[in-house]
Amino acid sequence: MRRSRTLTKGENWELAVLLSIMVAVLLMATLAWRLSRVPHLWAMVPPRVAMAISNTPDTAPTANQTVVQASSPAAPVVMRSVIPQQARPLVQRKAIVRLRPVARPVIRHVDSYWFHGQRYVYMKTLILRVTSYAPDRRCCWPYRGTTTASGASVWTNHGHLVAADTHLIPFHCMVRVPGYDYDHPVPVLDRGGAIHGYRLDVLAPTFWSAQHWGVKLLRVKIYRPVARW
Repeated sequence: MRRSRTLTKGENWELAVLLSIMVAVLLMATLAWRLSRVPHLWAMVPPRVAMAISNTPDTAPTANQTVVQASSPAAPVVMRSVIPQQARPLVQRKAIVRLRPVARPVIRHVDSYWFHGQRYVYMKTLILRVTSYAPDRRCCWPYRGTTTASGASVWTNHGHLVAADTHLIPFHCMVRVPGYDYDHPVPVLDRGGAIHGYRLDVLAPTFWSAQHWGVKLLRVKIYRPVARW
């Protein structure tokens, strides 16, 4: 019985190269067949690769191919058209518009009003100990209680005014005392010997109404007059 000899090293290399060439040819043929089934994939293949695949002898021209006669009388060269007949419509992406944040204008609410032809604007808010007094000798002794320290009558603004420490709140300023004169601003026209610091004395029409007011701790808004030009 004849024994089979083993292949040499050179023969093994030759066999490996031959198998590699066969596998490459099969892969190229399979790729060409799949590309012919899906025409739009040709747009993804470079032109040189498409020409090399198209020149394989086992492919036949189809509807998307153009036959060009070569200079030699050999088999015609088949060129596939890179652009298919029915191109897919381009999907237009919506443009993303990014708006820059717009700085909002700072609106400053100026609390101001007019009183007897004079404009007043808000100055500050103080927490004051508020009491009440009446134009009576029992509250204004030794004075008669008919004229304020600023020289105005106690019946100015229909008898609605206050006495304050003029070092803290000057004369002719306006104050808004919660619960007094329906929260309307009233002028500072008076001061007293017992009114120092964070104290305020509101004028009441009678002694009994002043006693009914009592002592309250309130947040008082202060307004200053605006100078005229």
